[in-house]
Amino acid sequence: MFYFKKQLNRQSGIALVLSVLILANLMMIALVVSDVILRIGKSSQGISQSEIAYFAAETAIEKAIYQIENFHNASNLPADGNLSNTLGSWTRYVAGIYTTPITCFDDQQKISFPADQATETDKSCVYAANSSQEVIKKNTNPLKVRLKPGKSFELSLNISTPASLAFYPGAVTIDWPAHSGKVIILSSDRQEVIDTSTTTGSGKIPDSGQLGNSPNYRIRLTNNSAADVIYTIAPQTANVSLPIGITITSQGYYDVNKKERIIIVERKNWEIY
Repeated sequence: MFYFKKQLNRQSGIALVLSVLILANLMMIALVVSDVILRIGKSSQGISQSEIAYFAAETAIEKAIYQIENFHNASNLPADGNLSNTLGSWTRYVAGIYTTPITCFDDQQKISFPADQATETDKSCVYAANSSQEVIKKNTNPLKVRLKPGKSFELSLNISTPASLAFYPGAVTIDWPAHSGKVIILSSDRQEVIDTSTTTGSGKIPDSGQLGNSPNYRIRLTNNSAADVIYTIAPQTANVSLPIGITITSQGYYDVNKKERIIIVERKNWEIY
């Protein structure tokens, strides 16, 4: 009888220990699951806030592109704004692009970025005269345009920019060798067509005065000869840069800078076709 009671007490003790261990494991599992759920909730909230910040930045970019593409105007773009019915907001600014990698196009308009334009003899290319320098400048580093026969190049100087930006040089010069082709200068009130077949030449835009911050010019170069032609485009004044594009940078925020997303868009103002 005594042995039976002792055995029963021992079994009861083992059952109690097992119960405690099982409860401890269940509590641990519950804590782990709760932690995972909380982390997922915070992550989902963070993703949602980040999406609002991204949407704010994207909205600012799209509004700027609409103004530039349709009205050629970046002079009065608001520097900041808010999304309706959300905690999203954005800031935005524009800047000039004054550098370019060596950029080449084949007959199918496929683009490449070679280390040396001399290796791309079957393509039209745009490049800085001195690849070791970054900024397109007058004599030290003008822009070079090499056109294959039948190809054209166009540079647009027609986007209004803030006066504080000092975006454009005072004037732009163009130099070309004698070849069968044309240099066409388009402005808001006239079109000047220069026949390049007789002699080497040069041109200046504008003929007089300054480009200012709201110019309306396009330079079109056409090579109708049977050989490659290299043109030179540069600011007229030394130590002044030539813009070959515009950068739009937008920073989107959620709830007073809790989340931030940045979008940068580059729009070049030239093309080869």
